[in-house]
Amino acid sequence: MTINTCTVLTHIPKHASLSQRSAHLCRWLMASAISLVPISSASQAAPPATLAATPAPPSFTRNAAEGLVQRIDDYAAATEAARQSQAMLLVSVEPTAGNPADIAGQHLESPDVQQQFATSGMPWVFCRVSMQDTGAGIVGDPGLVEMRRGPGVFVVDYAHGEFTGRIVSVLPRTPGKYYRFSPSHLDALASLPAGTLTQRSLILAVRMHPENPQSTQGTCDPRLCQEAAAHSAHQASIRKQGHHNWQTRSQRIGGGASEVCAESWENQDLIDSCVDCVASWRQSSGHWNAVRSPQAAYGYDIRRGSNGIWYATGIFMR
Repeated sequence: MTINTCTVLTHIPKHASLSQRSAHLCRWLMASAISLVPISSASQAAPPATLAATPAPPSFTRNAAEGLVQRIDDYAAATEAARQSQAMLLVSVEPTAGNPADIAGQHLESPDVQQQFATSGMPWVFCRVSMQDTGAGIVGDPGLVEMRRGPGVFVVDYAHGEFTGRIVSVLPRTPGKYYRFSPSHLDALASLPAGTLTQRSLILAVRMHPENPQSTQGTCDPRLCQEAAAHSAHQASIRKQGHHNWQTRSQRIGGGASEVCAESWENQDLIDSCVDCVASWRQSSGHWNAVRSPQAAYGYDIRRGSNGIWYATGIFMR
């Protein structure tokens, strides 16, 4: 078997001074003239306590199971309906109750958006609540720290056994350092593959990039996701970005594998760090070529080190 291994290119450390960055860039340009190498920079979130509660069962219909999106604006009832129908639960926490012009709520009411979710291959339950009612208590739970204690959208998976009852997507509406909420980001939630919060957040950041990179249009391979998770965790544990043990890893994966890695700035939340890492990949033509190109299979994941830096990994098979 022929194994395509990845030669490590000199990367520009995130925290280097301007002179250090210049020196690293010169070495990178010299190396890239010889060879092109793809490199780069809290897995499952437990549900808030309110999600773990067992409310009184709602009056339940099979609309979601029949390919329609259910709308239940009672949070406890929506949770129970999603659990019963093994559906994905999308909760939109909005600033005020019943505002027909709310940017997220209005978008979710669009027939085109409803159709995207209805034809996604799994049932969905939508729940709209306001910060004035139950929303403030929901986003104040430690399990939803990525919501930035404000309005936004999160998804709980009741459709996939491995992730049942886990928060798997979070889109805060409070602006961060890099991430800015857009209603169009809701559309991407309908087609994200099953996965953990960290995996889906990094995949979403790739898909949100304005240049529409294609690496996530192939098959999201569980084995590649596991390898990406393990390597991100390793980078986080040693607090150093790199392709450590790539030769062993590539042999385990098989021929044709390639890998990119990136690191965030310190002390950022998950979604900001995912956007940050994708932006880092964009700075190198070699790295970006792997991320933007169609791949037969892919896996992405990201982990935070004790130094407050997130370490991202993407692994691809052509």
